[in-house]
Parts: sequence; structure tokens; C-alpha cells
Amino acid sequence: MKPKKQSGPAAKPAAKPAAAPHKTEEAVKPTPAMSTDTWVNVMIINAVRQRADAIHIEPGRKGLTFRFRIDGTLRPYTAPKESLQESVIARLKKMSRMKLEDDRTPKDGRFGSIVDGREIDFRVSSFPTSHGESLTVRVLDRATLVPMDRLGFSPAALTSVREMMGKPRGLVLVAGPAGSGKTTTLYALLSEIGKSDKKVVSIEYPIEFNLANVTQSQIDPRSGYDYATALSLVARQDPDVVMVGGLDDLDTAQAALQTVLGGHVVLSSIHANDAAEAVARLLGMGIDPLLVATGLEGVIAQRLVRRVCPACKQSVAPTKTQVLWLGLKPGQKLAAKGRGCKECKGTGYKGHVGVFAVLPVTEELRDLVLTRPQPGALRPFYYKAEKAALFQDCADKLKAGITTVEEVIRMGKA
Repeated sequence: MKPKKQSGPAAKPAAKPAAAPHKTEEAVKPTPAMSTDTWVNVMIINAVRQRADAIHIEPGRKGLTFRFRIDGTLRPYTAPKESLQESVIARLKKMSRMKLEDDRTPKDGRFGSIVDGREIDFRVSSFPTSHGESLTVRVLDRATLVPMDRLGFSPAALTSVREMMGKPRGLVLVAGPAGSGKTTTLYALLSEIGKSDKKVVSIEYPIEFNLANVTQSQIDPRSGYDYATALSLVARQDPDVVMVGGLDDLDTAQAALQTVLGGHVVLSSIHANDAAEAVARLLGMGIDPLLVATGLEGVIAQRLVRRVCPACKQSVAPTKTQVLWLGLKPGQKLAAKGRGCKECKGTGYKGHVGVFAVLPVTEELRDLVLTRPQPGALRPFYYKAEKAALFQDCADKLKAGITTVEEVIRMGKA
């Protein structure tokens, strides 16, 4: 079937074009003869079918470079012929309702489409560079919303998370570096709580997925409606649980903890490599230690590792070090290696899974926080427990053939 008959994304966010007629999910090869609209449509269809999280369009001296982020890594995608490159940028900006004539100001936009019968949202961010405008298109597939029990939590960790969420009040933080899946975890938490008898309100920027039984509010910093302002008003909604997109500044973090003291469970994320750094960041913002000590209930520290492709998984013999490290029996196979196949594009991996350390706040840590400790003083209270939890989670996933030793090593270096 010719590419021009593929369904493409709508030029307006509200529009919903017809689903693509293809019943398979094979990539469509772009050709030089394609028009701008067809080329953009084919690129978007391919991004969805190849499970890309984002499309990166980067200008350089020799023109535009196109790459898809798949399973955490960037993979090259065929660029259009040079004569179409500027019109491709213009087409995406028009679809996202951005000003076409403005290429020197960062902008955000979004559009929606139906690809292979699935509703997909695309969030577009433009960024001016010395060689022109760079675009990043986030691919938000509603089918990728993952329930709590499929994120990768061990049974014990999942029980601990649910216990923290079941408390009458407290701040539960999801901590990890950029790209570690914090937003996915927050949405999984929200989805599960939304099925209960609790009133749940989320404050986000932007709203990535619409959730059932969750009152979602999108902030607008340009109009003065920011996280701190929304948190000051949220109590009027009589919530049991409040989710805040991220604690990145003093006003937001302080308002979140004040909301906790008002008798609410608050969920949020924070950019931190581990639990100790998450607590240190709160104190480093200048928040009253008493507020942190009484409000923080626990930290979910996480990373992402790639899953072994199920289509080409094979058992491999572990090294002597791995035998000792994982507690394997001599001669026992380690079922965690992908040969590389059509399904995984030759990488041996397909998809992600989380690696978690769930760490409730202890009374000993609360007492230490009250002394306004230096960041280094917090590490001994979390380091041993967190490293042990992450190690055990990695070991369990290796033994189960879910991921590989190479991925665990890569995660440790992140």
C-alpha cells in the first residue's frame, strides 16, 4: 500500500483523522518523491510503530538530523531531501499551532492523531540554536500507561509503596535522574488511587495523559498560575491525594509540604540520583527542617534498564564473578541475552523496566533532618539500605532473564 494512504496527524489538536488502514505494524519506508505532508505523516507513523518515546530534529551545518529515542537510546532516522527540510519544520509547527514566522523564541505546542487505531498525543518543543530551530516531539501513547504491578516493583516494594500511599498524610517522592521513568511511576500511582474511594487532584505541566477519576489541572506560569499558587488553592477541592508535577523550587516544595500538614497525601517527583540527595535537595532549597522531618513519608528511588527482547532471548553462561554476585549454582544458565532480531532491530532489547528502592522515612532520619545536616551526613542513613534494595532488585531481574548484566552496569554508571 502506498504511503500516501497512511493516516496522518491532524493539523489541529481537536481533530481526529481516520485510523491508518495498515493492519501490520511494519515501518513505512520514506522516499524522495514524497510531499512534505506525506513525509511528516510517514515519520510520525514510523515513530509510533517503532515504539519511539520522542523524535529529535536537530539542525547543523549540513542540514537537519532526525533521530528516534527508542528504549532510552537515540537511533538515526532517514532525513528528507534538503529541499523539504524547512517545510518539514514549518509543517510540524503549524500542526502544533506555533507561530511559523518566529524561530528565535522557544515555544511549546501539541497535536493529536490516530495511528493504527490508537489515539496518540504529540507534544512539541522548539528551541533556537545557532544553526536554526531544533524540534523535539514527545510521543505520548495512551496505551503505554503502565499499571503499578507491571512497573517492575518486587512484591515487597509494591507493598511498601501502597502502605505509604495509605497513610492519612505524607509526602511521597519519586526520585531519579532525567529519563528514569519518574512520570510513568507517578501516573501509575495516580491511576491506582483513582480506582479507590479517594478524591485525587493532580497539578501538572503539561497534562500528558487524561486519567479516569482524577481531577487534573494544568498550570500556566505566564498567567501567574504556577505550582505554588495551585497548591494554595487545592484544599478547596477537598482532596485526599494531591499530585504535583515536580518539586524544582522553594515555593513549590514548601507549598507541597504545607499541603501535607493540612492532612493530605502528596505525590511528586524530584531530580536526584538517590534518596539521600532527594532529602538534601529539599533542605538545600532552604525549607524549614521541621517541615521536611514532619512531612516527608518516603522516597521511591528508581532507574530504568532495558528488557531483553523476548523474541530472541537466549540462555548464556554467567562469568565466575556473576555466579558469586548473583548467588547462582555452578553450571546454572543466566537467561538474559538477546541475539538481535527483526523485532528489536538487532539490539537484543525491547522495552524498559524499572529498578526500584522504596525507602520509608525512619524516626532516626527525622531526628537527623531536624539538625539541618550537611548533605554528606544524610548518605549513611540511606546508602546501605538503598544500595542493598537496588542490588537485590537487579539480581532478581537478572535471574528472571528480564535484563542483562551490561544494562545493570550501565545503570550503575548513570
